[in-house]
Amino acid sequence: MIRPADLRDLGLLRRMREHGLCLDSQLAYTRGAHTFQTLFLDLITPGSSTFTLIAKPSEEGEQAALGQILHRLGDPHARLSVIGPQEILAETRGSKLLDGLADAAGERGAHHLIAEVDENNPVFESLRRAGYAIYARQRIWILEDTQKGNPTSRNGPWRRTESADEEAIIHLYQNLVPAIVQQVEVPPRPKKGDVVHYAEGELLGYLDIERGPLGVWVQPYLHPAAQSPAAPLDSFIKGYSDSRKRPLYFSVRSYQGGVMHGLERLGFAFHRDQAVMVKHLAVLIRHPALKPLPAGDGTRAEPTTPFAHSNSFPIRVESQSIPHSSQQL
Repeated sequence: MIRPADLRDLGLLRRMREHGLCLDSQLAYTRGAHTFQTLFLDLITPGSSTFTLIAKPSEEGEQAALGQILHRLGDPHARLSVIGPQEILAETRGSKLLDGLADAAGERGAHHLIAEVDENNPVFESLRRAGYAIYARQRIWILEDTQKGNPTSRNGPWRRTESADEEAIIHLYQNLVPAIVQQVEVPPRPKKGDVVHYAEGELLGYLDIERGPLGVWVQPYLHPAAQSPAAPLDSFIKGYSDSRKRPLYFSVRSYQGGVMHGLERLGFAFHRDQAVMVKHLAVLIRHPALKPLPAGDGTRAEPTTPFAHSNSFPIRVESQSIPHSSQQL
């Protein structure tokens, strides 16, 4: 039986904090799987950003399982955040749980459901069977020592984002990100703590930064017009420091491959490769664009071919007698 989570499931949620698999990498590396922390918000807050389903055991010896999605109302995509335990996906209940989460995301208005997973994890094949497909790949890099920043270099060419930067950030995103990815993901929303790098009035770099108690997550967008992707990153890292000693993670998509060499030179270590997968919940239906014909303006249209006048051709009429009928019709 698949049902929404409630207060009866607190014990299960506590256990899943240790055994659940987080399929949202940003969440995993900044805050961890947070099913337990958000359960109460799910129950008391209408339209909250999380939704949790429970798969109850159908036979003796089976264990209960859970799945959770993250979705902000109005967003076109949702994220598959937690499945636990991951072994459930090898069972029929696991497939039903994935279907239930997809249905819930669709009912909330999402068009796509996204999951991030290592390709060598058995969950990868389970997701493929459930209708998920790869639309991008990402490599995660980690910098453990984040206390060596030089405060005098902190500003450098980077500055905090402002509301006026949003249009330039969207333009940079549209130029860098392949169309197949743009069909699934929306442009990033600039927020407090993000940074931008301009040169001669043109935006050459934007770092989407998410901070959490476990770490700091960075999604870089670097324009190829920059002389070297390592140059702006070098200035950012030199001025970066964290008194809380949190690791710094960079998520580099395959279409930003030039960034990887710069990170390695700056002391980052390879952490893992992941497939970014999507399940489409809506189908694009194209309709013809109907446009009414323009109304006449009262003028007379000029013919493209001249008409022949009837008086130009004489008509010969021959008389013919018509027999008279004795009956009146």
